[in-house]
Order: sequence, then C-alpha cells, then structure tokens
Amino acid sequence: MNMLSMPGDVPSDGFRAGGIVYREARHEDDECIRGLLRNNDMDSWVRMSIEREPSFFLGENLMGQSMAVLARHLNPPHEVVGMYSMAAYKTHINGIPTDTGYLGALRVNPGHRHKLRILKNGFASARALSEIGKLPVFTSLASENHTARRLLEANLGGMPSYTPIGELESLGISTDHGKNTGLLRAAQPKDIPALVEFFNIQAAAYHFSPVLDEQWLKSLSGDFGLQLNDFLLLEDGSTLRGCIAVWDQRAFKQVVPRGYRFPLNVLRPPYNLYARLAGHLVLPPIGHQLEQVFLSFLALDTRATESFSRLIEEALFHARQKGAKAGVLGLAVENPLYHRARENFHASVYRTCIETIAWPDSPGLQLEARPPQPEIGLL
Repeated sequence: MNMLSMPGDVPSDGFRAGGIVYREARHEDDECIRGLLRNNDMDSWVRMSIEREPSFFLGENLMGQSMAVLARHLNPPHEVVGMYSMAAYKTHINGIPTDTGYLGALRVNPGHRHKLRILKNGFASARALSEIGKLPVFTSLASENHTARRLLEANLGGMPSYTPIGELESLGISTDHGKNTGLLRAAQPKDIPALVEFFNIQAAAYHFSPVLDEQWLKSLSGDFGLQLNDFLLLEDGSTLRGCIAVWDQRAFKQVVPRGYRFPLNVLRPPYNLYARLAGHLVLPPIGHQLEQVFLSFLALDTRATESFSRLIEEALFHARQKGAKAGVLGLAVENPLYHRARENFHASVYRTCIETIAWPDSPGLQLEARPPQPEIGLL
C-alpha cells in the first residue's frame, strides 16, 4: 500500500480546518515551496536554510515515498501559511526492518507562528492526507531550537506527543583531510548482496537507521546524486568489513548560511584564515551555499575500527574529486566512532535531537535501549 496516498474520503483539494486548506503540493506550487524553505531558516550557532533549487520535486522519493503538504488560507488572496513534508521508508526499529514515517521540513511563515490552532490542524492533516499515522513516526529538531522544542514537547491537548530519544550530530569535515589511501574500492553489481547483508547487520544496532535493499541499489542511476560506484567498500581479503557512500545532493538540495552567532558574525574572515591552516571547515559567506556532500551509509565491523580514520580520509578524497569543500557525516552521540571523528578531523558540529511522534489515540513506540542514527542524507 502507498503510505503517502490520499485516502478516498478526503476532498481532492485537501484537508480543511480553521479557514485553511492543507493539500499535497503540486508542481505549480514549486516556487512557493522553495520560497518557504529559503525564507524560514533553522537556528543554531549558524542560522541556515535547507533549500531545494532549482526545483523542490527533484529531491523527492530519494528512498521510499515522500510528499510535501502546503497550507494556504481558503479565502483570497489565499495567503501561504506554511508547509511540511512526509516520507515513508523502511528503517530499523528495535533491530527489525519496519515501515516508518518521517515528518520533516516543517516551515511556518512568521505571521502565523505560535498559533496553536494552526499547528494542531496541521498535525490532523498529516493523518487525513496519508496513512502515515498508522506507522511509527520520527522527526528531527535542531537541538538548540529551544522555542520549537518547548512547544512540541509540551504534550498539549490535541497535539501528538514528541519524545526525545537521542541526538544525532552532523559533523562537517573539510575535504582538505582527504587522502587517496588505496584502502577502499568502488562497489560493483556483484557486491550488492554482500553489501546489503553487511550494512543491515551493522545498522540494526541503531533506531531509524535505513534498511538497504538490493532493488534500490540496482536502481541507482545518478539522478539523485548517487550511483552504486559511489559506495566505497573496505575489505579484509574477500570479507567485507566496512562501507561508506559519497552522496552529492547539491544539484537539488543546498545548505545556505543565513547568519552566524557572535563572535563568528564579526570574526568569520580571521577564523577562516585559521581554519585553512588548522584543517577546519571554512565557513562560507552569508547567502552562499556550503559546497558539501554527505558521507552516507557508514558501517564498520568492530574488527576494523582501527581503519576508521583512513576510511573517512578516502571518502573525503572522493568528495574533493566531486568539487566539494566539506563532507558531512551523521553519527549518534553514543556511536563508538563519534569521539574519534571529532578528535581526528576538527569537525564543525550541528546537533539534532531525534524524537518519536505519537498521536493521542495511538500507543507510544516502545523502544529498546539503542541510540538513534537515521541517515542524514534523508533528513
């Protein structure tokens, strides 16, 4: 069943509540959606917007199914209120491959923020417009976005319950660390079964880690900035010990700084001089995208952890070959490799809180004591 299809009892123009219609975004909404993403940045030590140029729809259905929902006033001039997106794909929950929903890209224009009625109706629309409410659902929030977290975690009447389950760190690493170590080789079609088996065994230790499958790997054509040969394999003889993928999404998804906190807002130029000498990530000017790629689908056998630094160095080498200035690696704070990555690569850090979402009439998700580590390229 298509978990993101519109149920038959919902009007074709969407879900209506409180003078607002929430409906699936169409291609004619593309400019509007891109404006919402561009003009509603996320706050941390750097305010940044996650943009989707030249078209929002180029970055849809990366793994599984996804759709965006646009909210407008019913009456002229049909003012835009905001948007969110939903995705459905398989992740590991308690070590088991499970159909899972992800709620993301929640953006509300300034004039409509802090209006609880709009937020409540928006959550109601998510269940009315898709089957996502029947799935285990998770989301991600900037850890330092205290205003949004206080509101969403307050468990107010009529709202779903947000429960923090752990933190994911996006580690931005300069590709100046890249080295062609000769340790890795590009995956080939014959490697697919072993790659799927190896990655899923390792990923099952984390909640909401993606489930690789052979059909998806065989379908990779480069349209989403990823081909099979972007997966790099670490082997011990004929035994697979590690993997990582260099996923370049810049053709349809951009990270753009919109403001730096003090002191970086005034000291960015001298900091960048220091960063170039010390191997830190150079911070781009406000309004200029970060030339980054994702270091995705990382898995490493415990018997090969001593090769971690060289594996990352070679992945960064391939990232630099693609013209990237940074490789972004997403690791759970509890991941044994996390501290090694921070110590060895002078990473810039953006911390995200991973939370489960449960609607009032559905039971909360019962999770074992495992950290969450979703794939950062899918958030």
